[in-house]
Amino acid sequence: MQRFGTHPRIARISELTPTEHDRIIAYVSQLTHCIAVSLMTCNADARLQDYTGDSFRDLTRIARINEEMWSELFFLNRDALIAQIDAFSGELNRIRTYLSDENGVKLKEMMRQSTAHRALFDKPE
Repeated sequence: MQRFGTHPRIARISELTPTEHDRIIAYVSQLTHCIAVSLMTCNADARLQDYTGDSFRDLTRIARINEEMWSELFFLNRDALIAQIDAFSGELNRIRTYLSDENGVKLKEMMRQSTAHRALFDKPE
């Protein structure tokens, strides 16, 4: 990691292979857009807008999407994005299984793991 300047947004440079780049972008950018689009298209009940809170609005903000640009980006990184969709689907299915099996222990364990992993993304103030 190289450091230069004092600006917080220009603190480091990372070198990635093209494959690593595509895998990371598929996860942190493209998959999140897929999730937001899917949330907005899986339920067409117009009354939902009257009952949503900030968390839903925050989660779906990126569903207001430029379909020309994003569809092209998805296709250009198709293999990596499909792999991330499959991984996400597997985790969502794991939650479904825990609910179906009424396995609160495993569901809570997954939630604790999520909380611990999310803490790694918090930036110090």
